[in-house]
Amino acid sequence: MPQPVATFLQQSLTLKSAIAACLKKPSPKPVHKLRTSTRRIEATLELLAVVSTIHIDPESKSLRKALRKLRRAAGAVRDLDVHRDLLKACKKNPDTARLDHELSAAREKTATKLTQTLEKHQRKISKSLDDLEIALKPAIELDLSSKELIHLTRGWFAKSACALDPGNDDQLHSIRKAGKTARYIAETGAESSKAAAALASRFERAQKTLGSWHDHLLLLDEAQASLSRQSPTTEQIRQKAIDLRQKADSAAKHLLVTICAVPTQAGVH
Repeated sequence: MPQPVATFLQQSLTLKSAIAACLKKPSPKPVHKLRTSTRRIEATLELLAVVSTIHIDPESKSLRKALRKLRRAAGAVRDLDVHRDLLKACKKNPDTARLDHELSAAREKTATKLTQTLEKHQRKISKSLDDLEIALKPAIELDLSSKELIHLTRGWFAKSACALDPGNDDQLHSIRKAGKTARYIAETGAESSKAAAALASRFERAQKTLGSWHDHLLLLDEAQASLSRQSPTTEQIRQKAIDLRQKADSAAKHLLVTICAVPTQAGVH
């Protein structure tokens, strides 16, 4: 059965390990692990805020604030890693090489900022994690049924995304972010429940499509800022972004229909 407290304890260890790895060397894999770890903990805190009988607001408030700073710093580095990978699909020419060089330089700067952020907040995050672990120990045996977890996941997504319009870029991005959190909430029970795993996979499929669109959109912004308006590299990225926008719109609408069409009464706040 899904055990959110046990999940949090495991995620806490993973985050501490990711922080240590990034402080040693902020290479792509450790940075990706760090960013994902912060998101997974944030999702678990959303779930615990509803299902735990223990009042954890004082402990979680400080942790959430520090996690946001960490996630944004890691996200800036991770985005550039992804954009450089996407750029490999573009035809090789002077513009592509120039943009890759600029992205590489930006990556070095953001990696330095990430390291500084980690050094500044490492102790605070470690203490907040330890305090929350202690606060949650009395609820270590807390179990959820698969049905409860699925209901809570759907409810959280419905409250966060079902009123959003996929036709608007900002709102489409918000649907993507909400789907990612919902996926991580559902994955709390993925190992013990086929239904929870299936729901998590549904969110993940949509997340990949929406994420690919958003990554290309950001890469297009970077190309437009660095290259000429007539650049063939910029045009290739633009066409890919346009194509992915249509796919993202379709994926978001399908997700909203399949999730939001099912009545939900309770959600994660």
